[in-house]
Amino acid sequence: MKTILILDDEEVLRDVFMAFFEDRLWQPLQASSAEEALEILKKEAPAAVLVDIRLPGMGGDEFIRTALKLKLETAFIICTGSPDYFLPPDLIEIPNVSERLFIKPIMQLEDLEKEVLRVVQRVEKPESENE
Repeated sequence: MKTILILDDEEVLRDVFMAFFEDRLWQPLQASSAEEALEILKKEAPAAVLVDIRLPGMGGDEFIRTALKLKLETAFIICTGSPDYFLPPDLIEIPNVSERLFIKPIMQLEDLEKEVLRVVQRVEKPESENE
């Protein structure tokens, strides 16, 4: 069972994501702030993190940059309520970060899961090529 961390400051959205991924046989974890999520990453190694961009305290972009220093085998998928958000150039080039952005509310959670799985496989692939 793969683990997914859901980072969003809106409890209702975290609950929706948690229920969806739990029903899909993921082990979901949750955090309401980037700082809380970083603490979780020091103890857990989720396959993926759903990242909200506008958060209290540290924002989502900075969270991803900081988290990449801890867990290089984790995929990051951005779910934002900001339709005008663009992925910063330094994050576009990182294979762990999905170039596909999901704008909330997300109507097709199955599409989100497909993207999570795609990026997780991309992140894991270099390891398996070395075996």
